[in-house]
Amino acid sequence: MSPPPKHPILLVDDEPEMLFSLQGLLRREFELHTAESAAAALEVLQQHVIHVLLTDQRMPGMTGIQLLRQVKAEYPATVRIVFTGYADIKAVIDGVNHVGLYRYLTKPWDPDELIQVLHEAANWYEERAARQQLLADLRDHVQAGELLAQGGPAPVAYADYVQTGRHLLQRLDRALATRSEA
Repeated sequence: MSPPPKHPILLVDDEPEMLFSLQGLLRREFELHTAESAAAALEVLQQHVIHVLLTDQRMPGMTGIQLLRQVKAEYPATVRIVFTGYADIKAVIDGVNHVGLYRYLTKPWDPDELIQVLHEAANWYEERAARQQLLADLRDHVQAGELLAQGGPAPVAYADYVQTGRHLLQRLDRALATRSEA
């Protein structure tokens, strides 16, 4: 049995030593991409599906929050985390209020906590993606039901339609149960 696929994570920091340190810590756990600037990070996002973006706040050219604001607009599914060595409460407030910040972490970080937070963020990405897929499947199911009700050319037999509906309800029940446990 093969190991589960690693979640793709983008690390953004203008200090190469910081990226090197993070890579050493995280390379076994995640599929890592790195960028030394916000502009380079946006290029990586254009080329790869990224589940979690972890960015430094203080960088030349564009702050981490500014980068995350753009990422939210262009790649809304990407989970956004900012970390910094400076206590910048305005950046935290801006991040929470405007960029859907998942977490705000401080440097230096606790290695175990950082790995745990990144796994939690990746799992959150998966849960949201599953809910989006369930919503799309439910929409398709309703559309098929409308065609059945109209008596037109049905895409599925009635028995198959009912069975699919029951399966979708079970998925919805699981998704709601998972969300209420969190």
